[in-house]
Amino acid sequence: MTPDFVTGNEVGIKICGIRSLDDAMLSVNCGANSLGFNFWSKSKRYITRNQIQEWIPFIGERIERVGVFVNADPDEVISLLEDNVIDVAQFHGDEPPSYCEFISERFKVIRAVGVKDAKSLDALSSSNIDTILLDAYCPDNYGGTGRSFEWGIGEMFVKQNPQTNVILAGGLDPSNVSDAIKSVRPSAVDVASGVENDIGFKDPDSIKKFISAIKNPSQ
Repeated sequence: MTPDFVTGNEVGIKICGIRSLDDAMLSVNCGANSLGFNFWSKSKRYITRNQIQEWIPFIGERIERVGVFVNADPDEVISLLEDNVIDVAQFHGDEPPSYCEFISERFKVIRAVGVKDAKSLDALSSSNIDTILLDAYCPDNYGGTGRSFEWGIGEMFVKQNPQTNVILAGGLDPSNVSDAIKSVRPSAVDVASGVENDIGFKDPDSIKKFISAIKNPSQ
């Protein structure tokens, strides 16, 4: 199943690593159509099921909520999806294809891949997941590092896999997201650290500039 925010005529915008209701509301009000919530306990952006459940009435149902997981127990993931705490599961760890495809039979799924070089994407040729997030390769972390990868690799993957919805992540910020979109032509973009302040929460000015750069690239 395919997330809604990657299927529109415009580039989808996912603000990831949401840590507070203020961050969530700011992102929604500025024009994001998806929010990412990190369920990996080792992440500095980790939040709990209870937190999201408290925020849902304020966020509204029109914004897709994406849960980010790293080698999680599949029962935990399914429970969050069945209870409508999240709408989409994003797998950012070392989950085998069978794990991702089993959950994708019933729910919307995103498979994240750390891009070290072009060969990093070879394994995707046999995947049945139709939405792929391309992030920078980092051997000691799972996304949200602020690092980027060679956009030419992403551009080539998009051209060679027109049936796949590609989400571009890794080192994006207000200054480069417009160029990244022009180069790679992704279905959506994903940002976390690129719109954060020094203490790890979302910066209002950066969020506004990031989304404006996507919606008004000529300005």
